Amino acid sequence: MAAKAKFWLLFLCLTFSTSALAANVSVNCNGATPGTFPSITAALSSLAPAGPNVITVRGICQENVVVGYYQNLTIQSAPGAAAVIENAANPADIVFQSVGCRGLVLVNLVIEGGTVGLLVNQASEVVIHNVTVKNNGADGATVQIGSTLGVESSQFINNGGNGLTAAAMSNVTLSTAPGETILFSGNAGAGISVDAAYLQVNFGAIRVVHNTGPAMLADNGQLLIFGGSTAGEGNVFQGNGGGIDLFDTSSGRFYGTNIIENNGEIGLLMLNGSSANFFGGPSGASTISGHSGTGVLLIDSSSLTFDGPHVIRGNGSATDTLRSGIAVGHGNLELFNGATVQGNTGPGVTADESSTVNVSWNALIQGNTEDGVRLAIQSNANFTQPISIVGNGGASIACDTTSVAYGDFTGIKNVDCSQVAASRLSAAGIKYRPIQH
Repeated sequence: MAAKAKFWLLFLCLTFSTSALAANVSVNCNGATPGTFPSITAALSSLAPAGPNVITVRGICQENVVVGYYQNLTIQSAPGAAAVIENAANPADIVFQSVGCRGLVLVNLVIEGGTVGLLVNQASEVVIHNVTVKNNGADGATVQIGSTLGVESSQFINNGGNGLTAAAMSNVTLSTAPGETILFSGNAGAGISVDAAYLQVNFGAIRVVHNTGPAMLADNGQLLIFGGSTAGEGNVFQGNGGGIDLFDTSSGRFYGTNIIENNGEIGLLMLNGSSANFFGGPSGASTISGHSGTGVLLIDSSSLTFDGPHVIRGNGSATDTLRSGIAVGHGNLELFNGATVQGNTGPGVTADESSTVNVSWNALIQGNTEDGVRLAIQSNANFTQPISIVGNGGASIACDTTSVAYGDFTGIKNVDCSQVAASRLSAAGIKYRPIQH
């Protein structure tokens, strides 16, 4: 019994000791108020880093905040209005830094006026909800060195660099509840940049619009993008200097509805061994439209698959040398399960420099002003029924003398290729079928 009594006494002492470390404190940056701290920095210095702790903030805090190695800490605005953290350094510095934190949550804050607005650094784990990061001279937010950031219902606007940069083995997840959005707009760089890092988008609720650079740039990065699954939902990448750029062995998987439109010359640009897959079905599909050069430019050993009723339409202009729906150079393209290339100025699909194209299983190439599919410089294309290549301004399929078209040409009229072969597999009743994902 004595041993049990000592055990429970130790347990209770540890419990009360841990509880004693937890604190809820208030900050009023508008002026001295009894029982409050004058700044977030002052409040932090009063707290035990182990937490859990809550700091509730009122007013405009002119300071540069560094949160180092705290755990289970929430910094939130007082009810009724967002609290503002403005850069106070001269020259400007990072407004808010997290260094090695675990369980840091920022709620209903505005972070503005510094070099970088928010820096998540040194393996920090941070979640932000209803946070606005704006008017900073460089990136709005940067996540780096193995850190993790979760973003809900927030804005990254009018920053001098990228809206959000994920770098150096970091991990970023953008997600919202129904009816909420995450906005990236008016930034001088990319809306979102992923540099040797991982980015995931859940629930189809991001708006990346009117940034000077591309909507999204990945350089040796990985993207997993879930768009909306019902009418009116989906991710929007619109009116930026470029669309989505995948460079240097980047990879992207896009599900559901993603709208990529009116982003300068190229909607989707893929270079240097990058890969992307677009998956869709009756409840959601992507659209790439309204670009002055080509909807998609796929080069340098990159590969792209459109699986489902995705639409590449209304791209190209008569004076642009890239004009086409999709342009492939030394790459691999697959169109199947209802993928559509329609109404583009120029060829629907143009492939050269030893490229490979597979068109199959209800793909549609229709109403483009030049050839439906154009092959050049030792390229080849396989056609597997049922498909439809109709109503294009030139040949349905056109080849130079170095390129080969093969497969099943049933119902395809106006094939202008000197080297056309019926596939021996097709003749044997074995048809090409793209790998199902």
